[in-house]
Amino acid sequence: MRGSHPKAAPELFMDWLAKKSRAWQPTYSNLQSPEKDTVVDALWDAQRGLCVYCGRKLSRDRPETYHIEHFSPQSAYPELGTSFANLFLSCGQGRAAEPLHNLCGAAKANWFDEERHVEPDYPCCTDRFRFGLTGEIMPARQGDEAAQEMIDRLNLNHPELELDREDILWEIDAGKRRVSDFIPSSGRGVSSYAHMVGQRYGRVIP
Repeated sequence: MRGSHPKAAPELFMDWLAKKSRAWQPTYSNLQSPEKDTVVDALWDAQRGLCVYCGRKLSRDRPETYHIEHFSPQSAYPELGTSFANLFLSCGQGRAAEPLHNLCGAAKANWFDEERHVEPDYPCCTDRFRFGLTGEIMPARQGDEAAQEMIDRLNLNHPELELDREDILWEIDAGKRRVSDFIPSSGRGVSSYAHMVGQRYGRVIP
């Protein structure tokens, strides 16, 4: 699980929230551009352009393939609908005709368990998981039920994800690619699964 670096709500978004009055309430459904664009920009930066769950690189040119994810779902926590701390970027757009449409946020849907979840804070959340040479993701500690629940709910062992991860680990072990190919010193422009590569070789994404 990838997680997010610490993030700060953009000023334009906070100004929009401050317009709250008896006559008008800010809700996620009425969040539009340009305020929504600044939210995406801030989340993109905090996550280094990766899905908060599986760690694949998101395509900024294809907004139909990712969405703003509410970690605590709006259906159960309507008061968190516009809480910036509850917002992340996730792949898995349920309505898109994508081969991996049943992953991550789309697979999670409205699920949330107060007792069995892993907060998406990098690198702490990544440390709750480990990756096998075949690309399988599993809890780092035996008996970590919350980590296993996240793997199952987010469909993180989808065969295509496993294959992607296996290929990357093989390329690195074979000397065909280096850690710096995935995590540049700037910490920006990281590649898919950079969190996995960093964990395997003792690096943290800046």
